[in-house]
Amino acid sequence: MKLATMRRVDYWVGVPLCFLLTLVVRLLARLRGTRVGAAPRRILFIELSEMGSTIIASAMIRRVQDRYRDAEHCFCIFRKNAASLRLLGLFREESIFTIRDDSLTHMATDAWRFMGFCRREGIDTVIDLELFSRISSLLSLLSGATTRVGFHNYRGEGLYRGEHLTHRVNYNSYHHMSQNFLALVEALDAPDEIPAPKRVIPPQPPPVRVPLDPEAFAYVRAELQRCYPLAAQHRVIVVNHDAGSLLAIRSWPVERYIALIQRLLANDPRRVVVLMGIAEAGDSAREITRRVAEARCVDFVGRTRTLTDVLQLFHQSDLLITNDSGPAHFATLTPIKSITLYGPETPVLYGTLGEHNVDLFAKLACSPCLSALNHRHSPCADNRCLQAITVDQVVREAERLLAIPSTRVTLPTAVEA
Repeated sequence: MKLATMRRVDYWVGVPLCFLLTLVVRLLARLRGTRVGAAPRRILFIELSEMGSTIIASAMIRRVQDRYRDAEHCFCIFRKNAASLRLLGLFREESIFTIRDDSLTHMATDAWRFMGFCRREGIDTVIDLELFSRISSLLSLLSGATTRVGFHNYRGEGLYRGEHLTHRVNYNSYHHMSQNFLALVEALDAPDEIPAPKRVIPPQPPPVRVPLDPEAFAYVRAELQRCYPLAAQHRVIVVNHDAGSLLAIRSWPVERYIALIQRLLANDPRRVVVLMGIAEAGDSAREITRRVAEARCVDFVGRTRTLTDVLQLFHQSDLLITNDSGPAHFATLTPIKSITLYGPETPVLYGTLGEHNVDLFAKLACSPCLSALNHRHSPCADNRCLQAITVDQVVREAERLLAIPSTRVTLPTAVEA
């Protein structure tokens, strides 16, 4: 479904259903009684729509798994985003439930299947990671779990998605999302705190690193060699230049990428720039390579088969320069250095977490204009917040990061590993 359609369905269908199901759940709780203080035994995480958020949430997931070691742990996610979850290796395949979002019929069918999954697994605790999404709230209700943890708006107006949470967490737009996610865990031990939780939670980097995959590593290396004869002395810079049509407002202008690449290549003859992206980025990649007119600027769009291939590309590269999107967070699972360009959203909430990761943000008064409060629906058609980031700024940070000793992996090392 188109994003605009999903927003309309989420509001016009989601709000009344959340209200009705909240009444049903409250009635059933009165009739059956509620377990008080019981430790979670079957925990379900719900995070549907953001692949990057899945990476940011990994520290929280690992904390739950460590704290409740004897519990079973499951995850619900949109099918198109499930690859990002599998990368982390934190869940058994049979514990991952996927929902199709390509049509209302598929979504309704999968919601029915979801109820069966939760009954079979005996889910008693749901941790909803979504920010005020009604579909995830409905899934929490349909799960049958008696403990439901999620973000709550307390006395803020709007963003209604039912009043069924047993552990209501104050969403804090001034804290990084890793801290917000960890607050969901801490709220499990603080059900009587209002707003919850009342404690300091520092930001946490992803607790896992994705290891080398010899087959995928060799495949990516062979594809790179078909594009350009790489040698040991080359420094590989990956550029993720296209944010896609879903949220095109997050893309830095193509003209800037052209100027950036020309300068980076001119500064060092050992550098090779690799343009990555999904298939729809093909047109802009061809325009960039044509206008840069340098063999060391390689169009690699569409050559990676899976997210595993993308991470193996990062393993054998020196630097990633990217718009604010999933690859910025996937990079934190590897040793690659990175520069991420923010504008419509803020690194205060979604900044990359790592030692050699740089987030550039112009801090315009209107920015960020995409947030949980407007379901990432901005009226902006002129992203000056990104245009305010200059080529000089990016080049300066790139040169600084490239001066740090390389961490990329060469093919012989990967084979030996």
